[in-house]
Amino acid sequence: MMVVRVIVVLVIAVLAVFLGSLIATDAGYVVIGLRGWEIETTVWAAIAALLLVAGVGYLSFKLAHSLLFQNSKIADWFATKRSSNSQRQTIQAIEEETNGNTVEAIRLLVAAASQSPSPVLHYLRASELASQIGADEKASELRRHAARLGDPKLHVFQRFEEARELLGQKDKRQGLRELRRLLEQHPRCAPALRVLVQHCHEVEDFVGALEYLDVLSRLSYISDEEIDELKKTSWIGRIRQADPLAIAKVWHGVPRKLKYERDLLLAYVDALCEKGDTEKAISELERSLSRRWESRCAHTYGLLQGNAEKQLKVAEGWLAEHSDDALLHLTVGRLNRRLSRNEIARTCVEQSVSLGGGMAAALELAELHFESGATQQAKEALASVKQDLANR
Repeated sequence: MMVVRVIVVLVIAVLAVFLGSLIATDAGYVVIGLRGWEIETTVWAAIAALLLVAGVGYLSFKLAHSLLFQNSKIADWFATKRSSNSQRQTIQAIEEETNGNTVEAIRLLVAAASQSPSPVLHYLRASELASQIGADEKASELRRHAARLGDPKLHVFQRFEEARELLGQKDKRQGLRELRRLLEQHPRCAPALRVLVQHCHEVEDFVGALEYLDVLSRLSYISDEEIDELKKTSWIGRIRQADPLAIAKVWHGVPRKLKYERDLLLAYVDALCEKGDTEKAISELERSLSRRWESRCAHTYGLLQGNAEKQLKVAEGWLAEHSDDALLHLTVGRLNRRLSRNEIARTCVEQSVSLGGGMAAALELAELHFESGATQQAKEALASVKQDLANR
């Protein structure tokens, strides 16, 4: 900026010297005649007079403008007029956006901003629309306008949007660096935290996602339900990635209210089974189902190969409270089948099918029929499975 000022001063000095030499060499003259009046003067004096008249006219205009706006009624009228124009253009912009004319909507929003008492909102919305159509340079320009006019916090928003644009490129590393640098300076920048959580999920960095979510959960940016859903996804990822010897430690870190979430619990059960600790998986399901009932968890319980006699006793206890649960009837049927009580098993599975147990119940029933030699009934059960598949 200092260099530009020096250059401007030098240019003015050179022009002054040049004009001075011209005046000294030949001042020239101008003759102005009007209704018998005649004025003769030098060219330079005429130019100076014109500049003086222009300056006086400009100052007079500014003075009149200032005096007009000192009158509150006149000022209010102008403000109302400008606000009305801005509102009209904003409505037109919404209509154009609805009709898919995004470029025209942006133009109208910018025009509305020039007459609005709150131009920042118009510039921000226009920048969002520009980003949507891929006009990133225009979007950046509009955000800079908003940042100059608005709260200093808008500078943070501008940096976030620029980083998000970089994330849209093939190489995301620059965008990630900018987001992390932004968080170092503004650790409570919720939009940046949310984007980084999403990125961590994409690259399966679930430890990093939970760290960002810990900060994000203390801000009123997204709902508690969404926070819980993001945390659940992160903990499921951590459990699936965990070393078999560290599964218990990871599970210990899961917040209490999430431990009874179905998908998270089933991920933990799967991890325990892969580790070979089926009895622990069974006890976790029993403890969870005693506090919060989940049909899918009850279904999984019947698939675990533990002490069938003990499992059946527990499942029959649940059946007394959840007699209309189709998957629980299927579980009881499977446990009876493992104990070679096929008649009881078939009755339970038939009940599951009648309650809407789906393909799993129909396949189980078909197997029971084949084992008992009822081939025709088995074929009918398989036909219903094929019909279900065809209807999907």
